[in-house]
Amino acid sequence: MSNLSTKPSLFKALTVISLCLYLILAVSPPAFASIHKYPEAGDRVMFRSVQSLRDTDDKAWQVVLYKRVKSGVINSFNLRLVGFPGTELQHPVPLNVAAGSRAIGMANDIWSESDLPINVGEYDFKSIITQVESNRPLRLNLPVKNQQETKLLVPPFAVREWRLLLDRN
Repeated sequence: MSNLSTKPSLFKALTVISLCLYLILAVSPPAFASIHKYPEAGDRVMFRSVQSLRDTDDKAWQVVLYKRVKSGVINSFNLRLVGFPGTELQHPVPLNVAAGSRAIGMANDIWSESDLPINVGEYDFKSIITQVESNRPLRLNLPVKNQQETKLLVPPFAVREWRLLLDRN
């Protein structure tokens, strides 16, 4: 067996690799690549978080939480749910939101204010997100037509991102 001190170039290389791994894993803040900023007309900006999640029936959903800000003031904070394939949501039916056994509230269905297809739900989420106090998973009770008890679990990493979205300007 050879001693590392007899091979300085190998020792130096291992030290550099170890330092790089430490810096990458321990020092770098977590990245939230799915929060994006989109300039809109004038001084209005949209921020959004996009997730792909599966409900309790293993159906895929695109979950988009977005807010519109004008002159530093939040104009809207909405949750858009897009069901795939061929899922129909009931409208106008509020979205029931809970964290564990604690009910958070009902998000008003604002789908009728848009021209979105029937597999899309649009909900005013501002009063809901302000009540979320931790990164505990959220449970969304989806009002899917001809089905009972369709639930979508929002995992802690997404809840954390949603809470960060609330504070971002």
